[in-house]
Amino acid sequence: MPELRKPAPEGTSGRGLLLVDALSQAWGVRPRTGAGKTVWVHLAVRHEGEE
Repeated sequence: MPELRKPAPEGTSGRGLLLVDALSQAWGVRPRTGAGKTVWVHLAVRHEGEE
């Protein structure tokens, strides 16, 4: 399962969950039956005219 971590400054990968964490209100990971996983996120939605 993926986990949030701080990537090395010179590393070329490992920033995906860092971005998900920065842009979302909440996120998590669920294993799927068989192979794979589901990463879910809750994003804030602003409507026109809202600040």
